[in-house]
Amino acid sequence: MRELQRKKKILAGLGKAEKAAKRRKYKCIVPECNEDSIKSHSQQKKHQLESISEDSQVVAMKKSLYDVFNRDVNELLKELPIGEVSRFSGYCNQHDTSIFSPIENGNIDIQKAEHNFLLLLRAISHEYATKRGMYDRQKDILFKIGEYFSYEGRRNYEASLAGVKYYVEKDAPYYLSRVFRILESKKWSEISFNSFVIERNLGVSSTTCFSPFRENHSEWMRENFDKVQPFLSFSLLPESNRTTIAFVWLSEFDDHCNEFKEICKDQENILNILNTYALCESEDVCIKPSVWGKLSKNQRSEIYRHMGGRDSLPGAEHIPLVLE
Repeated sequence: MRELQRKKKILAGLGKAEKAAKRRKYKCIVPECNEDSIKSHSQQKKHQLESISEDSQVVAMKKSLYDVFNRDVNELLKELPIGEVSRFSGYCNQHDTSIFSPIENGNIDIQKAEHNFLLLLRAISHEYATKRGMYDRQKDILFKIGEYFSYEGRRNYEASLAGVKYYVEKDAPYYLSRVFRILESKKWSEISFNSFVIERNLGVSSTTCFSPFRENHSEWMRENFDKVQPFLSFSLLPESNRTTIAFVWLSEFDDHCNEFKEICKDQENILNILNTYALCESEDVCIKPSVWGKLSKNQRSEIYRHMGGRDSLPGAEHIPLVLE
């Protein structure tokens, strides 16, 4: 009975925290813009999500902690309407439209440095907006239900909160100042990229940022705690008969991204490589429902085991292949 009461109080606290998060307003992330942000899309509905949707549904990451905690089986991905996935409070309507119009509606030219830059900007914007919302929500949760955590659970939660705070207050302002200076100056030479097209729809869409050090990131951080963390963006953009893949980073991180300069569409294991980045590095992945439906319960569990944590990355290249 005591455990049941504890669970009810935790669920009530999570519910209140999520309602507060939905009501919270954020400003447009463009410097000096004071307009409220709208729900921007990190992945376009037209061409990109529509090309992998079935009955206007895709399989995507759940965002509700209440839903996750209240289920006996923790399914991290579920079918959702394409209008509800890959959304973030990033830009006001004017800036969301004007900045990204060159790569909207299937007009992306992966050979253009400007278009690669816009993919990088969109991925950074999504990462920052998601993290600033996460930071506020995690603070709310700690305040409302922190007393019900175990000692070890609270300690781990506070460590996670500190990591998100570090990113929001130190790394993100540096990244955003760099990319908005590039956007203003149009000095596309300040980014590097390796981008190519595979001539079929791979059935998966993704937009994300991650560390080039991957599972060795924590070790690099211990030795370079006072430095800004290097990162790169990864975009997987399906259309009806092709998929665009883009790895993009700030040129100042060139020395850390040699591995990503060498990736080639013709290499034998290219689908396994892309599969790993899309499923194990991204919190913004969408999958064609019939493709996900082909996987067994054990295969899905193996994918879940490698999602969202650097400690689980070793061996992730052997997870079930989802890309078609």
